[in-house]
Amino acid sequence: MMMQKGFAERPLERELAACGIAGLFNLDKKIVSGESIGRMMATMEERENGLGAGYAAYGLFPKMKDNYCLQLILDDKEIKRTVEEFLKDYTDIVRDEEVSVKKGVLKEYPIVWRFFVDPKDKAFPDDAIKEIMMYINCSIKGAFCLSGGKDMAVFKGNGWATEIAEFYQIKDIKAYMWSAHSRFPTNTPGWWGGAHPFSLLGHAVVHNGEITSYGTNVNYLKEFGYECKLLTDTEVLAYLFDYLVRKCNYPAKIAQRIAAIALAPPYWKDIDRMSPVEKKWITNIRIAHRKAMANGPFSIIITTDYPKPTMIGHSDRKKLRPLIAAVSEDGKTFYLASELNSIHTIDKTENYWQPDPGKPVIASLGEPIITGTKDPLEGIVLA
Repeated sequence: MMMQKGFAERPLERELAACGIAGLFNLDKKIVSGESIGRMMATMEERENGLGAGYAAYGLFPKMKDNYCLQLILDDKEIKRTVEEFLKDYTDIVRDEEVSVKKGVLKEYPIVWRFFVDPKDKAFPDDAIKEIMMYINCSIKGAFCLSGGKDMAVFKGNGWATEIAEFYQIKDIKAYMWSAHSRFPTNTPGWWGGAHPFSLLGHAVVHNGEITSYGTNVNYLKEFGYECKLLTDTEVLAYLFDYLVRKCNYPAKIAQRIAAIALAPPYWKDIDRMSPVEKKWITNIRIAHRKAMANGPFSIIITTDYPKPTMIGHSDRKKLRPLIAAVSEDGKTFYLASELNSIHTIDKTENYWQPDPGKPVIASLGEPIITGTKDPLEGIVLA
């Protein structure tokens, strides 16, 4: 294998422009090849410049679904040994293997390796894996943890979306939920770890835009033990989502909606026109999580298995970045993309719409789709 130092290090170069995002979620959990999500991304080639792309997939490891899968890029075999010795101190390594990649697609690339592990901290296993991921990314030079959830993994790197798909042989990988990103870096460098999706535990985020509140968000997260040192504003979105849905102990039925409201809350003038009960809820969310608000132009797709498999599309309150939602004619597949032609490349469904600015569209396993055209707490009994 061809290897080069520095794949997990952070360069200083910058590029300017835009990005493309897409998602596909089989609501019946039918496993499908990554060829479809690859075709969705290939349609939006004008949104990238070859400096980064990636894919997140769920339902990959049915025989290992109870173990956390730490998928990493490593500069060399010595770094792999360092990571392995570190993991032995905090986890039981159930299995490890090199991730299959196709040679000849990229001129230079790192080792891609995965460890299936069980944390030794049985009381708080999610927190243990979160800390392990952050330590690797911040403290082990030459190593970067792409993902660390159960029954899911992230496949990303420097290259065009079609190149990354071919490099990881996405067409041979099968999953029931996919998200993808093609990158044209704005204020952050183009490097292997900085490509999207950005993942923590079972969450993965792909993002088109710029988070101008990054500094405020970083300082807010630091209060709760999240370290943002990876030179990408998408990192902060992944950590904010994890904190809001997992650590704040909101009821599972509404945790994702509260997280979405906190990221892009209604304007105060709109809150003033709400019913008294809804006004109380939204006001309390804004006040409690005021430093979690994501300012700036953005559209994002969040995939998560917490508390159940879910795909969320969200945008800023002015919708300065595009996002289209759709459902297949048989109602079994949910789509999100920057462009309608990306969806129509694989499904000519006429069931498509634009979610309203600042309102999340949410498809969760076994639940009616929240369309993003009504108030985000619609249908919830509030007190």
